[in-house]
Amino acid sequence: MSNKENLVASKILTGISKSPGLLWEKLEIFQDELKKVNGCLTHNVGEEQSKGLKEVAPLEHHFEGGLYTRELFMPKGVFIVSLIHKKQHPSFLLEGEVSFITDEGELKRIKAPYKVFTQIGTQRVFYVHKDSRWCCVNKTNATTVKEAELDIYVNKYLELPKEVLNKNKELWQQ
Repeated sequence: MSNKENLVASKILTGISKSPGLLWEKLEIFQDELKKVNGCLTHNVGEEQSKGLKEVAPLEHHFEGGLYTRELFMPKGVFIVSLIHKKQHPSFLLEGEVSFITDEGELKRIKAPYKVFTQIGTQRVFYVHKDSRWCCVNKTNATTVKEAELDIYVNKYLELPKEVLNKNKELWQQ
């Protein structure tokens, strides 16, 4: 991987956490700016993945025993902004190498295999250094992708439960 690629990933990802405001506000602004870029692909909770996303970053879904497993392929050289999580769950980098912003706003670079315990209210921004596969395992009674997404994710932070919003505001004020 080139030094230029490292510099781009580092500059963009750390720039998000250094902007003024709460981290979720920064991520929302970043995501809005990305949507202005020609070729940017987006996904909303409960909607079918677009043809473009299916080609670039396909998802595999599995339902069994009250668990919903969601596996995402992320190609080298792209930024991926995750959905906002309503539930805690384990996530795994199965293959590849990515940089992302932690819940504390720090830049972290990881290589597979790696596990992360995603917290309520988390939204990740990844830069993909090598073709990668990311997997999330969620407990849900849903039986369809749409139902599962609506149970597990939100599109906007203000859709999170009030106690989560208040807790995150208190943490960022400290």
